Amino acid sequence: MFVNLFGWLLAIAAAATSVAMIVMGGRWQRIEAAAYAGERRPWWFIIIAVLLIGLYLAALFSFIAGPKTWAGWLLIILIPVGWGLKAALVVFNPQGRQAVSAIAGDANWVRVGLARLPIAVVLALLAWFA
Repeated sequence: MFVNLFGWLLAIAAAATSVAMIVMGGRWQRIEAAAYAGERRPWWFIIIAVLLIGLYLAALFSFIAGPKTWAGWLLIILIPVGWGLKAALVVFNPQGRQAVSAIAGDANWVRVGLARLPIAVVLALLAWFA
């Protein structure tokens, strides 16, 4: 159950943030800058991260104890590896934070949002088959 919930939450979050980028365009930059540009993460970023890690741990324990599917393996193993790579390249790397913070303009954020939409579809499919 938690593996599916984890997958659906990721899919919804990816779709929602992608649509927000498309709708908000360049105004999305303020949110990205708040999350990644400063030396310290804002309180809302930390709370979301803690809740997401908590759900991941519940999904991991559920995965270990329950039946394994190929989609579950991808959600529980591959997604966290991707998070680790993103954290190394963006969140914990000043140059990565600067690169994300430098994205500007409505057209660029619309492109980023559109590029992320297929990820939401893939995550939804993984959640469905997990």
